[in-house]
Amino acid sequence: MRLIKLGLLGYLLGMSTWAAADTAPSFIQNMAGCFSVRFNFVENGDHDAFYQPVLERADLSQADAVWHLRRYLVIEGSEQIHWREEWRLKDAANEVWEQTVYGPFEDFRYQCSGMLVDNSWRCEAPKAPKPRRDQNQPYETLDRENTLKFNPKRWIHMQKNDKRMADGSLFAVELGWNQYDRTDAASCQARSRR
Repeated sequence: MRLIKLGLLGYLLGMSTWAAADTAPSFIQNMAGCFSVRFNFVENGDHDAFYQPVLERADLSQADAVWHLRRYLVIEGSEQIHWREEWRLKDAANEVWEQTVYGPFEDFRYQCSGMLVDNSWRCEAPKAPKPRRDQNQPYETLDRENTLKFNPKRWIHMQKNDKRMADGSLFAVELGWNQYDRTDAASCQARSRR
């Protein structure tokens, strides 16, 4: 009986994810699926970071009026939680959407709102916590400026991050370009899910 209940629960969760994918706004649908991702950050020559392409799977679900994208890095056939984001429509007349981002341990990263215009979305998030990649740098917070551009084949995350010291002075300015190219869904199947 327990196996039947677990099977039913899995079926219902699958239906919820399937329904969410079918009814989500197209820009959110464009960020769900399997992607080959390139993360690039330029700062001052000493702290630049160019990562080898990695696979990332983004699962889409919906609860009430909130769309959830949970992202997993797929490395050598295993997956690890990368980050999670929530999207809420704040102003339907002006297509204003709010994004809230959480790290892999459900740690709050940032929240910002912006207008969706021509498959592009832009927002500013002052005083965001510094990312894990910078934990050894002496600054305290980021003033983030994010621009996202979506289409069915790929989406781009452009960043301008002003890194601030505790007194508010500027430590450095970082520019980021993260490119998510859609790839075959089978590429993102972790061993445990095959």
